[in-house]
Amino acid sequence: MGAKVVRETPRKIIIEGVSRLHGAEFKIAPDRNEVVTFAVAALMTEGDILIRDIKTKGLEEFLEMLDYCGGGIEEKEGGIRFFYKGELKSCDVSTSFYPGFMTDWQGPWTVLMTKADGKSTIHETVYENRFTYVDELKKMGANIEFYKPEVENPELIYNFNIKDDTNQDRHAVKVFGPSVLHNAVLTVTDLRAGASLVLAALAAKGKSVLLDIEHLDRGYEQFEQRLRSLGADIERKEEIIYE
Repeated sequence: MGAKVVRETPRKIIIEGVSRLHGAEFKIAPDRNEVVTFAVAALMTEGDILIRDIKTKGLEEFLEMLDYCGGGIEEKEGGIRFFYKGELKSCDVSTSFYPGFMTDWQGPWTVLMTKADGKSTIHETVYENRFTYVDELKKMGANIEFYKPEVENPELIYNFNIKDDTNQDRHAVKVFGPSVLHNAVLTVTDLRAGASLVLAALAAKGKSVLLDIEHLDRGYEQFEQRLRSLGADIERKEEIIYE
């Protein structure tokens, strides 16, 4: 469109103003967070799905870690196939800015690691407190512990003001698996936490209830309908009757 934009370093972009931009045509890429959510849904339920019209670009870190853990990945002409091919193994992940492992993938990945054999660690470096869903997962039988990682240069590693850190802020968890998840009544606190709890509920034994699901609608269009088309037993209720 005629802009003068140069990325000098991974975290420095130089923009020189121009008098006018011209038109252009481009195609909006699929939402990477939705791709990861549905990929994890397939693995949590030991399923097999093809996500159409997506490519590996922008998903490299997720695909690399998924391959390391034993998840099934097959790049096809029409998209990428994700499938369960056997027991997953544990791994360690740290979130980061692009092109690192996205902070938005952290919640679904934590849920997936409840199915992996061994101890996994997830270290959040982008947001100061993004593990609000962990206590809800523990209600379902997940074996997860908060811990304080040893960081040599926290000012360089963390993408928030570490000086404002409080004892309530949690930056890392250990996940011990595999865990057999069971049903529970869960509260959604934000968009990605809500998606993570939906993934856990899909794989859990029994019927789970999620409250405050309006958070999900900010980032997932017709979420329950699409999951239902894949075979999920899920429905939205205006009023919850507890049995």
